[in-house]
This record gives sequence, C-alpha cells and structure tokens, in this order.
Amino acid sequence: GSLSEILNKYGLKINNLHRIECYDISNISGKNATGSMVVFIDGDSNKNEFRRFRIRFKKTPDDFAMLSEVMRRRLRRNDWKKPNLMVIDGGRGQVSTVLAVLAEQKFEVSVIGLAKREESIIVPVRMGSRMEFLEVKLPHSTPGVNLLRRIRDEAHRFAISYHKNLRERNLLTRQ
Repeated sequence: GSLSEILNKYGLKINNLHRIECYDISNISGKNATGSMVVFIDGDSNKNEFRRFRIRFKKTPDDFAMLSEVMRRRLRRNDWKKPNLMVIDGGRGQVSTVLAVLAEQKFEVSVIGLAKREESIIVPVRMGSRMEFLEVKLPHSTPGVNLLRRIRDEAHRFAISYHKNLRERNLLTRQ
C-alpha cells in the first residue's frame, strides 16, 4: 500500500505526504563531515530544495551529535516549509536523536528511520511514558517502500557527492 497507509497502521498520524525530507550524515573518520537533506514533493525529488550542512561542532566521528547539529540548524529555518514526514538514514539511535531535538525545539513532525541492513523502517511508538521503536520489515514490491528507497538513495548520493567535493577541495589547498 501507500506509505501513509503503512505508517498510519503503526500509529503515526499522517494525512498526506506532500513534503518528505530525508537526512543523511556522511563522514570518513570524522573529517569533512557533512549532513544532507533531500526533499521530495508529491513523490518526486525537488533538487532546488536540497540542502547541505557542513558539520561545525564535532571533529570526531559521532553521528548522533552531527545529526543533532543538522536538525537544530534545519529547524531554525522558518523560511523552509514544514515537512509532513522526516526520514532519517539510520536506526533507533538516529531516530531518538532527532526526536529529542524536535521535542527540545517544540517542533512536531512524524519521523521514521530507514535501517540499511534489512531495509526495514524504524517507527517510534509512544507506550505510556516510554518510546518504543518498532522495526517494520516491508515487502520490497510496496510502492511506499520503493518511494522510501528512492528517497534514501538520493540522500546518500547527494551526501557522498558533497563529501567528495570537500575532500578534493582540501587536497587541492594542501599542495
């Protein structure tokens, strides 16, 4: 089924998926760390709204701190439209990191993670005062899953291209 049907079945409240933002952190042993945000509008990538974040505060590889920084910087941008869904490249740790920043900034939006290994979706579900994380494995043929895979692959490609670009620039300046 559609992505919103699937996610609503697990307790997320999504009326539409007009705007989906996907975040990815790219670093090689902490150097030139970057975060990327890709935007899909009604199922298609909107490259004009893709953004790159050069990580400023962490010099050691710490995906969670880097993700927090990217999220805080994203949320400061009141001029960017609010997403209907945030997809985070990663598992429970990444999703809870983002949820913590959203709570701290009082920004409400549905968040899911996309775990690489089994192509499963990490869905945060509130159980009383605790947050549980369901790992949902979906059939590959689902249109919703294909959309998520496209979004994640695009975020990955975008992050890595920026990362390579920075590395090359740094090599050139050192000669």
